[in-house]
Amino acid sequence: MFVIFLSGMVDILFSAANIIPTLIFCFVMSYWVLVIFGALDLSSFDVELDIDFETDISLDVEMDYEAELGATGENDISFLNNVLKFFNLGDIPLMVFLSFWVIPTLFGTVYINDILGIQSFFFSLITLLPIGFVSLFIAKFTTIPFVKIFRSLENQSETSGDLLGRIVTIKYPITETKMGQAEAFINGGNFLLNVKTNQGNIEKGEQAMIVKFISKDDCYLVEPHFSID
Repeated sequence: MFVIFLSGMVDILFSAANIIPTLIFCFVMSYWVLVIFGALDLSSFDVELDIDFETDISLDVEMDYEAELGATGENDISFLNNVLKFFNLGDIPLMVFLSFWVIPTLFGTVYINDILGIQSFFFSLITLLPIGFVSLFIAKFTTIPFVKIFRSLENQSETSGDLLGRIVTIKYPITETKMGQAEAFINGGNFLLNVKTNQGNIEKGEQAMIVKFISKDDCYLVEPHFSID
């Protein structure tokens, strides 16, 4: 009886109507298996705001916002940062959030498609999109308990005060009125930081020194740094 039930569930999950959330679920489960055996770590697929889509050896995905955004560049970066922050993606690893997102998405898709009798892959997209959208908010609230945990772990390794005086490389140009991003090397890893300045313009590729952390803007104040040859 159990074998028949299991066979029926496999047929449902891997049907055309449910294949997308099922494959995502399998990907997430495979990831956690690799984490358990030490082949990957929690930050292997972390997302950072950087629009060139640079991928390093550890498979970190960076969305490098180097495309010219004009006068609204700061607003666009701030908006996207706020979206990620709203869904806790600035505080917890991407794969933790994805785990909490895919479970309600999978169950919701299977349930709704069964009620509506949807068997076509293309018609299933009509239900998948709204279910996936609602699941974003479910994942947001179910991951809230993990936010403090990961913040605490991060603070133990590197606090904002520890970064004061560090030299960073500007990745996105900044001015006195436009926020940008800079790359910092911390404990052997590359990190992107939101930065602003009150010392004129600092162009891409130039070096700057962190002089202050601005908590209300969640960014660092930097000033130009000129190396002595």
